[in-house]
Amino acid sequence: MPDSRAKRFPGTASIIVARLLVAVVMVVVALFGAAGVEERLPVIWLGVVVAALTGIYLAWARLRKLSDLLLCVQFAVDVVLITVLAHYSGGLGSHFKVLYFLPVLLASARLGAASGMAIAAASAVGHLVLTFVGPTTWMSSEASATVAETSILLVSLGLASVVVAFIARRAGEGERALAETSTRLETAELRLDNIIDSIDSGLVLVDRDGQLVYMNSAGRGILGIPEPDPDARDYRVVFAEVPAFCERIAHALDAGQPERRAEFFVRRPHGGNVPVGLSTSILMSDGEEERGVVAIFQDLTEARRLEERLRHEDRLAALGEFAAGLAHEIRNPLNAIKGSIDLLSETVGGKGDEGKLVTLVSREADRLNALLDDVLQFGRMESGERRSVRLDSLVDEVAMIAKNHPSYEKRIVVEVDSSGPVVGTVNEEQLKRALLNLTINALEAIDADGRVRLSVVERNDFISKGLEGGPDYEIAILIEDTGCGISMDMREEFFQPFKTTKKEGTGLGLAIVDKIVKSHDGRIAVASEPGRGSRFVVYLRS
Repeated sequence: MPDSRAKRFPGTASIIVARLLVAVVMVVVALFGAAGVEERLPVIWLGVVVAALTGIYLAWARLRKLSDLLLCVQFAVDVVLITVLAHYSGGLGSHFKVLYFLPVLLASARLGAASGMAIAAASAVGHLVLTFVGPTTWMSSEASATVAETSILLVSLGLASVVVAFIARRAGEGERALAETSTRLETAELRLDNIIDSIDSGLVLVDRDGQLVYMNSAGRGILGIPEPDPDARDYRVVFAEVPAFCERIAHALDAGQPERRAEFFVRRPHGGNVPVGLSTSILMSDGEEERGVVAIFQDLTEARRLEERLRHEDRLAALGEFAAGLAHEIRNPLNAIKGSIDLLSETVGGKGDEGKLVTLVSREADRLNALLDDVLQFGRMESGERRSVRLDSLVDEVAMIAKNHPSYEKRIVVEVDSSGPVVGTVNEEQLKRALLNLTINALEAIDADGRVRLSVVERNDFISKGLEGGPDYEIAILIEDTGCGISMDMREEFFQPFKTTKKEGTGLGLAIVDKIVKSHDGRIAVASEPGRGSRFVVYLRS
């Protein structure tokens, strides 16, 4: 806890400087007011001594803090100097005797009544010294008057010390109370500002005269406006670029009716509209008088995206169930057709136009059957049983299978990058299918010489690999290629079922991959640039 004495009035430096100023005044008075050199020299010499002592005091104060005892010594020295000054300027008749009050008052204010009384007693002793060393002796006829004068001086100095000490103590208590209150107020304001600035919602306060009183940083970010100009506080000027927001503030101010839920769009300078949800409230005083409007608003972009994702997943679930049922109904007659075509092929043979037609029908039946397999897989995808699997070994197996796939060519380098054993709890067959699908897509995206790299990265290495999986994921599996890349338009519909750029693709491969990863409580991130390759990252929990 800081030393409360450091805050007492007057300060140590102020006392030292004040002593020097008094010495300067005395020297000036002596130079212009004294009649002869004999009267001037003592005052000048004492001024020089005070200046020298002031330098010593200041140097000592800079090196270490002056204690109360050292301050008492200073005040005692001041009493001695005043006594010497009074002696050389007239003794008991000197006008400088009034200076005895200065150290007494300063000691009382700085150190308290007890110290002030001690310095007052020292001043009385100094006054008695003037009596003994002056022209008036103790046994003279004026002795009784001298004793009375000394007593009066002592009483006056004592009363002054008590009064000043009391006033200083009350002033110090008030100053400390004010400082504590100010500190609490600043802390409360800081906490309130931090709380308001830390929330994601925007907050705007407009008084009943239409002047903007407060707006937090989140509000400026949502509305897309810079820091308001201090000279332009009218809300119609500040929010001129957001007319929909102005309309709702104006409605609340004019009609005095809060708006519980409203939505509007904010147009950004770089293009695009941001959906914003707004609620307004009327700020009332204790006397039920309207003082202004409080507006709280949020950026609804993420909420809209989540709603769209939920609707999308609902549509996919319904589509999967419908497709699985339809595929099951189609498979039976398709098998009959396939069997009949195979028998007909044995009868007709592989020559002539009839043989070519039979071969074409058989091949298309096989392709349709493969499509039905994908549809059934997509419609009935479940997480399945999970177990601990060496993911680095799984990636090695995927790379080996990919090298034996028809899409693989020797001009393409397939490599695996793994720092060591990485274990995850997954459905091995499903995850293998998802990674193999992504790897084959990477092979098919390379038209010339190229490279496909499969990596397993643990959370500790996310930053070094440029990954941002978030706190929920501990493992990342990367499939990177140097192929043709993916356009931005295509990436937005990349995992939609039946969306494909392949001539013979079903459009279900990546949709199945996405569903497998989500069934493992993971997610897929895609980074791609046309002509510079792609990177798919599968984030998984451990």
